Amino acid sequence: MKQLGRRGRQAGRQSGYHGERPRWLQARLAGLLVCLATAAAARAAENVPFAPLEDVVFVRARTATQSISGDRFDAAGDLLLRSDAWTIRSDTAVIEGPLADPAVIEVSGTPARIIYQDGEADGPLEGQSSRLWFRPRAEEVVLEGDASVVRGGRSVSSESIRYLLNRDVFSAGRSGRVRVVTTPD
Repeated sequence: MKQLGRRGRQAGRQSGYHGERPRWLQARLAGLLVCLATAAAARAAENVPFAPLEDVVFVRARTATQSISGDRFDAAGDLLLRSDAWTIRSDTAVIEGPLADPAVIEVSGTPARIIYQDGEADGPLEGQSSRLWFRPRAEEVVLEGDASVVRGGRSVSSESIRYLLNRDVFSAGRSGRVRVVTTPD
């Protein structure tokens, strides 16, 4: 029978800790710190009625991991991403670029949803699909898989929709039918 030493280790066997954290743990801790800092800013914004989330991206998810270089952020599980101009809800997301100013946000879910409010008279754009790509800098949303977009008195549904937010125009349908419904002003 093997002898157990102090703290239950087998005699002669050394602990696996050598004063460093594994890289995967460092990445998770970095992601957690970003989430905590972002959550603190969002919590402060929630305490002030109708305070905009300027220059802040709020992330809520069950798991989140940031790359060591800081240029990629993965999040999954009951995901909510929010800034002053947009809100995204989905199951998973990959954020490319710095979290405060992302180049591309790729999300998937059942469904993945986006609400984009730019202050236009037509009201917010509300879109949903099984996958979506949002490019905040280019003001572009690409929706794939049972996609639909509603803005003002117009709705579009198709397998695929590309919406240019800054010009308020769309292109739809690589395969299947496209349905566009408009209501007069």
